[in-house]
Amino acid sequence: MTLNFKLNIIKDYPKPGINFIDINPLLANPVQFGAVIDTFCTAIKNAGVPAKTAIIAPEARGFIFAAPVAHALGLPLVLLRKQGKIPHKPYPFRITNEYTSYNMEVDSDLLDNFSQFIYIDDILATGQTLASARNALQAKGKEIVLSIHLTDVADLKQMRDNNPALAGLPIEVIL
Repeated sequence: MTLNFKLNIIKDYPKPGINFIDINPLLANPVQFGAVIDTFCTAIKNAGVPAKTAIIAPEARGFIFAAPVAHALGLPLVLLRKQGKIPHKPYPFRITNEYTSYNMEVDSDLLDNFSQFIYIDDILATGQTLASARNALQAKGKEIVLSIHLTDVADLKQMRDNNPALAGLPIEVIL
């Protein structure tokens, strides 16, 4: 199936100057959502990701895509949660993105089980969430071997390309 789904853009949300990409219509369309999940899976298979790799995804919209992809590929899923949501040995780190800055965490024991990760999220905007997660994982000796997103904000590509924290990271976009 061809991915020809158009996502809605909500101007000046959640604050003036931000154009919010609304994924809700995609989620309400099971055929297109299934095609998106299949495309994520194909991209990961084609990337030749090593066998002992887990998927890692940030709260909350990354979970929507990462969980069915992890299930379909038989890969473990590790969640990046907002502070206070990891009940067992949280490893904290700071996220700074185009909206705000906040603390996130991941279960240290789960993180320690894997050395390489596929990062899945919905929207790649400035790349700051990805960069912050990558830096946090690198501090623990872990590596993101592929970052894959539903879509991106093309106008911010130069900002992402100039971010040294994203240098050398394979990044794919589905739509």
